[in-house]
Amino acid sequence: MMTRLCALAISAALALPAFAHGPTPQTATKNIQVDAAPDVVWTLVKDPSKLAEWHPDVKSIAMEGEGKGARRTVEFETGTLVDGIDNINDENMSIRWRLGTEAIEVFPVSFYTNDITVTPDGAGSDIKWHASFFRADTTNEPEERFSDEAAVTAMDAYISHGLDGLKAALDGESGS
Repeated sequence: MMTRLCALAISAALALPAFAHGPTPQTATKNIQVDAAPDVVWTLVKDPSKLAEWHPDVKSIAMEGEGKGARRTVEFETGTLVDGIDNINDENMSIRWRLGTEAIEVFPVSFYTNDITVTPDGAGSDIKWHASFFRADTTNEPEERFSDEAAVTAMDAYISHGLDGLKAALDGESGS
């Protein structure tokens, strides 16, 4: 009898994860190469208040504070969200920010971190943008517009538009 109870308890414990549901962590990573030197790229990327100058999806930025710990209000055509600057590392030429106040109608995620890193690439630079995020609706059965797929699609577009905008801004600075 005790053996059966132990076997039943073990089976139930092993079966529970199969019933677990909810959001799974998502990631998106894209790179772009530009002809500009890393220090030129980094000067533009490291200032969180300049995002609207090169990201075509961002209409305006309002900053509270400077550097690590600063908060940034990001206005899109569809609304506003707030994120916070986690780190700006001049040595590694990397910046990291995370969602502070979600606005799922503006951007269909409940949480994100974004990292941009600039590295030398021949005479130019490689810019890597990496994001980790969760879908907007963290319930077990989200509406399609708040699903994992919607979050991945939105983040992929945000990163692609940002990298394209950054490349265009840098090409404008170099006169090419």
